[in-house]
Amino acid sequence: MHRPYVDVFLSLGWSGVQGTFRGKRIYEAKGSGRIIGARFLPGAFRSFWSGEITNLQDRQLPLSGFFEAVDQAEVEQILAHDDDKAIDLLEELLVQKNPKSDENIALINAIIAADEEDDTLSTVSAVAHRFGYSERWLQHLFRTCVGIGLKWFLQRHRLLLAAEGIRSSDAPDWIGIAYDLGYSSQQHFTTDFRKVLGETPLQYKAAVTRHLGDS
Repeated sequence: MHRPYVDVFLSLGWSGVQGTFRGKRIYEAKGSGRIIGARFLPGAFRSFWSGEITNLQDRQLPLSGFFEAVDQAEVEQILAHDDDKAIDLLEELLVQKNPKSDENIALINAIIAADEEDDTLSTVSAVAHRFGYSERWLQHLFRTCVGIGLKWFLQRHRLLLAAEGIRSSDAPDWIGIAYDLGYSSQQHFTTDFRKVLGETPLQYKAAVTRHLGDS
C-alpha cells in the first residue's frame, strides 16, 4: 500500500513521475537493470509541479511531462554515471524547476506524523481539533497539495493497523477489529479493506498463513 509520495525516476526502460496509488499494486521484478529517483515528502511535489496534483492519482506520467527538455539520450547519459553522480545530476534538474517555498509542507507532514503516532487521530474532526483548523480547510489542503483527501489517508492508516492485527493473531476478532477502527459495521470494514488491499480480510489472513507455512 502506497504512502502519499510522488516519485521522479529514471531508468533505461521507462522514466517518469509516479503519483500516489490508492489501491494495492504488485510490482513484477524480472531481468536486470538500474533505476534512480527522487522521492518527495507528502505535499512537496506541488512546489515543482504546475498542474493539479490530483491528476497524478493512480498514474505514472512520462518524464517528458515533467522535464520537457530531457529526452532518452540525456537519461542514458545520466545513468552512465555512478549512483552518486547520477543523483547529483537529477538534483540539478530539479533545482532548475525553481521550486516555490510552501509552509504548508511542514504542516502536512506534522499531521501525517501525528496520525501515525497517535491512533486516536482517526477522523478529520479529530485532526482539525488537534491542529486548530477547520475540517473543510484541511480536506482542501490535502487534496490540493498531496493529491488525496485527508479522510483517505486516515482510512489507509486504519487499514494498515487492521492488516497488522490480522497478521499477528491466530484467530482475528473480525467484528472487534472493525469497531476498534471506527467502522459502523463489519461489512463496511471488509469493503474498504478489499478496495485497498485487493482481497477481503479472510483472504488476506489465508494468504499470510500460507506464506508462513511455506517459509
